[in-house]
Amino acid sequence: MGRHVVIVDREPSRRDALRAALALAPGEVREMDDPARLPARAGDEGLGLALLDLGGPEEEALDALRRMRARPGLPSLPVIALVPVDRPDLRLAALRAGAEEATDRDTAPRVLQARLRSLLRHREALHDSPAEVAIPLSHGLAEGATPFVSAPSSRRGDGQRLRLALLSPAPAAGPSPVDDLALRLGAEAIPLRNEGVPSVAAPRAPDLVVVDGLGLAGDLAQGAALLASIADLRGRPATRDAATLVLLPACAVETAALALDLGAGDVAVGPVGPEEIALRARALLGRRAQAERQRDQIRSQLRAALTDPLTGLHNLHHADPELRRMAESTRRDGGHLAVLMLDIDHFKSFNDRYGHATGNRVLIEVGRRLRSGLRAGDLLARIGGEEFLAALPGATLDEACATAERLRRAVADRPFVIDLGHAAPAFCVAPQSFAALASEPSEPKPLRVRVTLSIGVAAAAAEDLRAGLTPDDLLARADGALYAAKASGRDAVMAAPAWPQAARAPLGDRVAPPSPGQA
Repeated sequence: MGRHVVIVDREPSRRDALRAALALAPGEVREMDDPARLPARAGDEGLGLALLDLGGPEEEALDALRRMRARPGLPSLPVIALVPVDRPDLRLAALRAGAEEATDRDTAPRVLQARLRSLLRHREALHDSPAEVAIPLSHGLAEGATPFVSAPSSRRGDGQRLRLALLSPAPAAGPSPVDDLALRLGAEAIPLRNEGVPSVAAPRAPDLVVVDGLGLAGDLAQGAALLASIADLRGRPATRDAATLVLLPACAVETAALALDLGAGDVAVGPVGPEEIALRARALLGRRAQAERQRDQIRSQLRAALTDPLTGLHNLHHADPELRRMAESTRRDGGHLAVLMLDIDHFKSFNDRYGHATGNRVLIEVGRRLRSGLRAGDLLARIGGEEFLAALPGATLDEACATAERLRRAVADRPFVIDLGHAAPAFCVAPQSFAALASEPSEPKPLRVRVTLSIGVAAAAAEDLRAGLTPDDLLARADGALYAAKASGRDAVMAAPAWPQAARAPLGDRVAPPSPGQA
């Protein structure tokens, strides 16, 4: 991700002054003397942000900004527009044209550097997958080339109205800026208690918090409470992901810089009109929407990495570390842990006869029945084609065997009914099958099949795990009991012996089905 900054200004003296002001900026500072070249250079390798001066032929610079935002497929590039002093009209024009920030030329270097750091942090968060996720961007996490900011509607992606809240750590004069802003955005204003938590009347967190510090009479000493409020907003789950717009008087230079470094999305310093506040709010909400899409993509990719796409159950990538966590918890805290290995009997023959589409429907229904027969805290995963794993924390061997028998009966006792109109059987059963199918003009009748499971059970107490029994040992013992269940004739539950006797005991004991009154 690029961190280089390009200064776009026709005047060499202003470029030199800006280069000096950005002495502490990350990455290299480059220069460009013609704004018209910016759209073509926006995709340069390593380029992370542009400082665009609107002096000279101002319309030329604004046109370059508009063209850069309008070109489809152009890499995103945040822009801070620098406007002559006392030209609020140009600040508005720059924000309308797509600049992420618009500030006066004489902005203090401390504030300018803080704005730069804030925008670069946001851009890197959008384009860099977190290290702990370890999923390459080429697998779908990266979004296509889109403008850096998109103006949101009055609705969120889930269809709900945007919610705005006001926080006033310092005494504020005049009407609340949030009321006018809510009208301009078609949003809903909600109350926010002083500590930054939505009130009882606000069931959903705000999308944007406006921190009104216009009542400050000085800089840092007066702004300490405001800065603490911003830090509190960023630290609370209810407001952590909300966009934050801070309004400050012109005297609060250090407070403005620190607010940006503490995570405020934007800071408006000095007198700003309602339209500029609305434009800044739209830009912030656009950035927030981008960040939310990024988080949704990461969550979706994580779910896909840990979930079997056919049955919706966990897969081995989730089951293995989760089983080890359960074993460690049992070893540390005491109790028991049981593991079940479950396999659908004769599933390959079933696939060969009825086709893989029908087999998939069986797998889905088996997974559903197994899930409904387990507790909320139990682990269930599909770990192979027709093989499942269940882990039951706190279950003794007898309890696990009773659960296994209940699962076996849940699958075997009720036939599976499959609509062959949507899952046609394979045509490789016997020659007479072809003639029968060819002469049958009506829709095929639903297929009713009996599906059975073989299940191997192994259990361990905390003492076993402390004595050296590992999760791999537990799995191997459950797998051995599963093979014993297969060898006994299938449609059975077999239990592995207690661990200390494993070396000299038979491979497993068949679990007798309970009497009808014990199910």
